[in-house]
Amino acid sequence: MRLNNRERRKEVGKVFFDLSKYLLTTIAIGSLFSKDVNLATTSVAAGASFLLMALAYYIAPLDKEP
Repeated sequence: MRLNNRERRKEVGKVFFDLSKYLLTTIAIGSLFSKDVNLATTSVAAGASFLLMALAYYIAPLDKEP
C-alpha cells in the first residue's frame, strides 16, 4: 500500500514532534540528576528541540475542511 504525499508529511511531522519531546524530556531529567548544569549545552539542546517542534508544525499538513 502506497501512502500519498499528505500521509507521508503527516508521519514525518509526527516523527519530528516525537524527537522534540524526547529531547526536551532528556534535558529536564538530565538537569535533575546532574550536579553541574551547563547553561550553554542546555540552551543548545532546548533550541534544537524547539526547532524540531517548529519543523513538525510546518511539515504536517493542515486538516482538510469537511
